[in-house]
Parts: sequence; structure tokens; C-alpha cells
Amino acid sequence: MCWAVKLRQMPKRNENKLSVIYDKKQRDFVVKYPRRCDGALAINHLVGDTLKYKIPDEETRYPYNWVSENFIKELEKRGYDATTLKFSIELKT
Repeated sequence: MCWAVKLRQMPKRNENKLSVIYDKKQRDFVVKYPRRCDGALAINHLVGDTLKYKIPDEETRYPYNWVSENFIKELEKRGYDATTLKFSIELKT
């Protein structure tokens, strides 16, 4: 038995625009970028966890006084729908 896989054509990238959108078909973020390092920077800041130092108190003493933050999770916690996220910025000319 032969399985046929339908591949979706990715949109062409814009040579001077960095953009991030949520693709509902893929159920994931899609990044288009002029330079790979810019795409990695954008997706890392959006979905990557960031450790932030928290001043120790009664509940969080050293070494447990670090808080993991995530931009997308924070937006969802505040009531935003992350699947509607669209972001784009152009390089200076």
C-alpha cells in the first residue's frame, strides 16, 4: 500500500521583512525572515522561557528564587488569544 503525502508550499519570504504569524492549519507559529538569526531571535522571545531573578522571600529562598516567564503564556493568562498573533517589521533601507 502506498501512502501519498500532500505537502503544502511555504510562502516565499520577503527579503527585507521579519514576520511571525500563528498558522491554524499547522497549529504552530510560522516565522518568515530575511536572516535566519532574526527569525531565531523572534521565535525565541515569543515562545521561549526566560528566567528572571526574584528577590528571595519567605516562600522562595535561594536557589529557588528564579521565575520562569514565557511571553505567549503570559498573554494567554491575561485573556489574549495567541492564535490571533501577527507581527511584522521591515529592515531599514
